[in-house]
Amino acid sequence: MKNLEGKTLSAKILAELPGRCSAVKAARGFPPSLAIVNFYPDSPSGVYARKKMAACAKAGIETRLFSPSPNSSYAEFRNLVKQLGNNSSFDAIMLERPLPAGFEKQETWDFLPAEKDADGLSTFNMGRLLLIKKFEEIEQNSFFVPCTALAVVKLMKYHGIKAEGARIAIAGRSAVVGKPLAQMLTALNATVTLCHTKTNRIEDIFRQSNIIISAAGKAKWIKKEMLPEGAVLIDVGTNLDENGKICGDAEPACAEKCSAFSPVPGGVGPITKALLLEATVKAAEKQIYSSAKEKKENK
Repeated sequence: MKNLEGKTLSAKILAELPGRCSAVKAARGFPPSLAIVNFYPDSPSGVYARKKMAACAKAGIETRLFSPSPNSSYAEFRNLVKQLGNNSSFDAIMLERPLPAGFEKQETWDFLPAEKDADGLSTFNMGRLLLIKKFEEIEQNSFFVPCTALAVVKLMKYHGIKAEGARIAIAGRSAVVGKPLAQMLTALNATVTLCHTKTNRIEDIFRQSNIIISAAGKAKWIKKEMLPEGAVLIDVGTNLDENGKICGDAEPACAEKCSAFSPVPGGVGPITKALLLEATVKAAEKQIYSSAKEKKENK
């Protein structure tokens, strides 16, 4: 059974960032910069935000953390995001989940300028993803896509798991993973079935698939008897089990039936974090390119 670990690829992506950050600073006088908005500093999202900031510092990315009160009004939050969007000091903006009740809606992501929407959740970026025909259009970096979905594709490519011609079942239809991932894999010429909580006899779909990707967010719900022999199983779920330990959507015994299996933690997660940092660098690089292009056109 092949271990589809993500730490090696993550380290490779992160190792390339300091040089790119230095090039950005040389070109415009300051390095890539990221604004992070987190409402709950003492929660897991706060821990994650601080770890992200530490990783950014190591790569050469400047960060600033904004911690509004959870009791803030939606209008106050909207104004903060708009101010950050209009602030040329920031190349990218990331909104840490969870957001306060009632804040998690599409217009929230549309307050972000598309060119600063590093996790690709705005209507503009999602629309661009929907319209692509080939995966190469994503690699041209003309727009952003959800980093977790992209991390799955990067993991597959790194370990030689081919999407073209494969029958792939995705469990989970969120805008963060399931839907964008289905579009990416379709652009790689896979035949994708997008499953969800209302899918009848989901195990039948799994057994007809070469590759199964779970992003349902339900601890250990995939049992090995639901899988075909020799399947590739990519587990995107990050949950807590009955003992409070991090686990995926698949029970550990699933690995016995798979030809390749991604661990949780240590699979998709590390790549997602690296891609979030890389997205900030890409945003800065795009800003330099756009400025240079504008100056050339105005001559």
